[in-house]
Amino acid sequence: MTGSATTRFWELRWNEVAALDRDKTLIILPTGAIEQHGHHLPLDTDIFNSSQIALRAAEKAQALGVGSVMLAPPIWWGTSPHHLAYPGTVSLRMETMSALLVDIAASFARHGFYRMLWLNGHGGNGGVLNATALRVSEEVGISPAVVSYWSLIRDALRDIGESANGGMGHACEMETSMQLYLREELVAMNTAALDMPRELTSYSCVDFRNPGPVMMPWDFMRDSKTGAMGDPTRANTDKGRRIVEAAVNEVVELSRQLLALPAADLHTGEVGARLLAREAQRVSATAT
Repeated sequence: MTGSATTRFWELRWNEVAALDRDKTLIILPTGAIEQHGHHLPLDTDIFNSSQIALRAAEKAQALGVGSVMLAPPIWWGTSPHHLAYPGTVSLRMETMSALLVDIAASFARHGFYRMLWLNGHGGNGGVLNATALRVSEEVGISPAVVSYWSLIRDALRDIGESANGGMGHACEMETSMQLYLREELVAMNTAALDMPRELTSYSCVDFRNPGPVMMPWDFMRDSKTGAMGDPTRANTDKGRRIVEAAVNEVVELSRQLLALPAADLHTGEVGARLLAREAQRVSATAT
C-alpha cells in the first residue's frame, strides 16, 4: 500500500498503518509554538501556519502521485523563553523539546518509518531542531530532514514583501498575511501596529527574507513595544495566499526528493543498519 484515503496519520487504524509501504512513505512532522503574537494574532500562529503548509503539501503530493506523504500529529509547543514575559506563552525547555522529538522519531522508526521531514514554523525552535536531528541520527539510526518553511521561499518573500528590512520578523507582514489568508476571522487588524526590531549589530538583522548571520537571544518584553517585530500594517490576504502557495510547492518538491533517496542514505551507523535489517525481515515475513 503506497497511499491512504487520508493524509492525517492519526486518522488511520493500526492495520492501515501496517499496510503502508515504508519505502514510499514520508512523515511530515510540523513544529511550532504557543506564544504571544502581538495584539493582533492568536497564540497558535506558528504551529497553525506550519501545520497548514504541511497538510496542503501532503494532499498535493498525494494528488500528484509523489508518494504516500503523511502528516504526523503536530507538536504544538516549542522553545519560547524569549516570549514568556507575555501571558499565554507556553515554552518547553530545550531538553524537553529534544527528548520529545527523539521519542517521536524512535516510535516511527520502531515500526519501520524512516523518511521524515520536520517542518518548522517557529524561529526559536531552529537550534534545538538541528541539534536533535543529529541526536536522532546517532541514537535512533535515521536522518530526519529539518527546515523552517520560510527558508524555502526567501526569493518569494523578497518579491511579495513591501516592508522595510526588519518588517518580516514576528507577527509581521509575513505571518499576518498568512493568518489573513488562512483564517481572517481571528486577526484583529485594527490593533496591528508597526513595531520594527532593533538591529543590535549590522550582522544580526531579524527578517525572514534577509536573516543576519549572527544570532543573538531576544527578550520580546525588552526589545518590542507590543510583542510584534516587523510591519503587520503591510499585510493582506493576497500576500498570504502567495506565501502559503509558494511554501506548499517547495515542500512538495522537497518531499519528492526525499522520497527518491535510497533507504541507505537515510539510515545511519550500526543502529541504522539494524533497522534496515529488521525492516527487511518484516517485509519478507509479510510477503510469505
